[in-house]
Amino acid sequence: MSMATMTRYHPDQFLLNDYVAGSLPGAVALAIAVHLDYCPQCRAEVGQLSRLGGELFGGLDPVPVAEDAFARLLQRLDDIPPAAAAGAVPARGHGASQGLPRALRTLVPAGVDQLDWQRSGRGVRTSRLRFGDPRREVALYQIRAGAHAIEHGHGGNEITVVLNGAFSDHEGCYRAGDFVLRGSADVHRPVAAPDADCLCLGVLEAPVRLGGLIGRIANPFLRLHPR
Repeated sequence: MSMATMTRYHPDQFLLNDYVAGSLPGAVALAIAVHLDYCPQCRAEVGQLSRLGGELFGGLDPVPVAEDAFARLLQRLDDIPPAAAAGAVPARGHGASQGLPRALRTLVPAGVDQLDWQRSGRGVRTSRLRFGDPRREVALYQIRAGAHAIEHGHGGNEITVVLNGAFSDHEGCYRAGDFVLRGSADVHRPVAAPDADCLCLGVLEAPVRLGGLIGRIANPFLRLHPR
């Protein structure tokens, strides 16, 4: 079942092209897959890109392959551990995880309430997910209704996809399904809407940089935590 909403912020054309081509890092592809569960506009665009890619591929001249190529492919599939195979294709899931986008359900099988949450500010908590991207941290963030995260910049790209509720910063208001990309030049202070807690998926490729006195003390100790 789709979780379609009126999303306003989307991955750009280059990200969608790379997503269809399968050339994105896994954690970035996960964020786009989550956005697609909410966004019929981007799902339609991905479908068009996939059909175009299929037509281009179909027009290529055939290339000879070794006679045992198919047998070797089957052997490689047999060698994939069950856990890795399960993580490669997100299942729909059941029970406590059912309210999450399909791409997240295998990462949060028991639901968000059963995750290991850590406080990361007043009214803010974080739970890092075990995804397997060695260079990026994948986590869920929850901001209590009306609360705000500490103002921070970024040492690299930060992708946020809103799952429930809404938050705002100096550039806009972001609701369920919105895909927000912040780069190393961006500084912001997310504030949750006053009527509901805000739950987001975050993908970080470098530690955040906190502002103010707290940042001067804490920044040298902040680390990325890929799992």
